[in-house]
Amino acid sequence: MLFFVSAQAQQKIKKGYNFEDGVYASHLDFKNNKPSFPLYKIPSFDYQLDGDKNLLFLSEAAMAKLSDSEIKSLDNIWGLCIKGKPYMKVNPKGKDGAIYFVNYHVLGRICYLYYPSIEDKEVEMMIYNPYSGNRVGGRKIVNKERVLVKKIMLFETGEIQDYSADNFKEWIEDDERLMKTLNDMTAEEIQGKLFKTIKIYNDRHPIFEES
Repeated sequence: MLFFVSAQAQQKIKKGYNFEDGVYASHLDFKNNKPSFPLYKIPSFDYQLDGDKNLLFLSEAAMAKLSDSEIKSLDNIWGLCIKGKPYMKVNPKGKDGAIYFVNYHVLGRICYLYYPSIEDKEVEMMIYNPYSGNRVGGRKIVNKERVLVKKIMLFETGEIQDYSADNFKEWIEDDERLMKTLNDMTAEEIQGKLFKTIKIYNDRHPIFEES
């Protein structure tokens, strides 16, 4: 179990902290650092990482045999921890049912993660007269575009919100000094410095493992 208290002997939960390897069925299990199943309970366990080692993909063989295991279904997996590094399951929009696991880019009281997705975007296609070259109309079409989804997660509860200045400010009301600084800035200024500000907040409000 993890407690939000400070002690010299306790290890801080931050990027690089080694969680227990295994399969986590819920965020609560992850927060308590208690896997629900060992990794070998995933049949034919194998995986691949993307080039940035940010995304983890279970092998097709492992996915296909889950129903024959104690785990039963991918629905019963919240996340995985491999070699001490945690990965949370995500199901991006427009990925034809693809499911993968994403690493935390920032780990602390407020976590930050990102992953690619394919989303529909409506654009207007112009129609021109082929003889005069003049525009004669237009119509809406839907394009599929690759986007980078950015999220923040509150470690205590597992709540996930979009990576935005407003959402971040809702979670840091306990830091009056930082709130005062942010209230003197525009939303655009905060957004531009949000990544750095999350790390500052986490440094001021560390979380620790149980001794």
